[in-house]
Amino acid sequence: MQRKMMRNRMLMYSWLLATATGLSACTRAIQSTETSIPGAAAPKVLSDAPNAVGAATGTAAVEGFLKAAKAQDLQTMSAIWGTTKGAARDHMKRDDLEKRLIIMQCTLTHDKWVFLEDRPRLQTGGRQEFQIEISQAQRSAKTSVLTVSGPGGRWFVEDINLLPLKEFCR
Repeated sequence: MQRKMMRNRMLMYSWLLATATGLSACTRAIQSTETSIPGAAAPKVLSDAPNAVGAATGTAAVEGFLKAAKAQDLQTMSAIWGTTKGAARDHMKRDDLEKRLIIMQCTLTHDKWVFLEDRPRLQTGGRQEFQIEISQAQRSAKTSVLTVSGPGGRWFVEDINLLPLKEFCR
């Protein structure tokens, strides 16, 4: 059983390295109190409609995605990860979606995280790039999360630089 678990983790790690730069958006946001932005109350992302996807803001998309990853909530992650077209779960094959979400969930497992800057960096196409630091036990790493506005003005996590976090998924 130990060998099978080790083999599965090695396969997942190999797949992570092969796809880390090609991951694109899809997750659902939830309220998080794990933010360092002064005076920013984390909005509840899905409070406006039971079947809503995305988040009300780019900040809320990052918060919700990371909270869902910590809770191992792939369903919520799939509602927040997306592109300008909407949630990736509505545009991807289920098998591919699940594989990518599991890798992201494993890599983004954390004890705590903080925004490193007060505001996101504006990118082309209205995208917002957030600089964050994630901590897990004795490990800590800085990375970036790119969010994008989709249908209905909802915000999605489009890309996460997972390479600095590769040691987190063990």
